[in-house]
Amino acid sequence: MYIERKHNLGKEEAIHKIDSFLDDLMRRPFPGRITIKEPFKSWSDEEMHFSFRARKGFIGATISGVIRVNDDSVIMDSDLPGLVTAFVSEDTIRHVINTQLDGLFPA
Repeated sequence: MYIERKHNLGKEEAIHKIDSFLDDLMRRPFPGRITIKEPFKSWSDEEMHFSFRARKGFIGATISGVIRVNDDSVIMDSDLPGLVTAFVSEDTIRHVINTQLDGLFPA
């Protein structure tokens, strides 16, 4: 899944917002008894690699990707496992992510 969002904050502020948001996201409870395990993120300049394991009961899948922050845009590129998209459509996931990005980077 590829999502690109424009921003006007500058690279450093955008990196800070994304980093803080992801820290908070990994600590909060998720609906539907979904748990997040093994959260990982690693920044290298303006590029962050991330992964986490989403579990519901005995079923789990690892989601990973890259977020790149440019001077005026944020790009997220992630592969969604078939197990995830079998239960939640990519369009629904994209909508949820875009809603969160609206809060971080209002137009």
